[in-house]
Amino acid sequence: MEILWAVFILAGLGLVLGLGLAIASKIFHVEVDTKVEDITGILPNVNCGACGYPGCSGFAEAIVNGTAESLSQCKPGAKSGKPEEIRKYLDSHPNQDGSINPIKVK
Repeated sequence: MEILWAVFILAGLGLVLGLGLAIASKIFHVEVDTKVEDITGILPNVNCGACGYPGCSGFAEAIVNGTAESLSQCKPGAKSGKPEEIRKYLDSHPNQDGSINPIKVK
């Protein structure tokens, strides 16, 4: 009989804590901006650092944040037309406030 009580208590705790986690995941849900991942996918992923950022993901983050000087900073990507692809992507995916990232292709 004591073992059944232990099983019921553990099952009850599991149910209560599981429901708590489910509610917390709904309350604390964060919208993920997939632009950084999408732009990283467009870049050549050489991670050479020639753009002045720590790898392609760092450059993609700078593009999304608007701190990159030019889309042509990526030397391997500039030769294969990646800046134009990124510019088209940014034009078709505006920011949440409706503005378009002003970084130019030089």
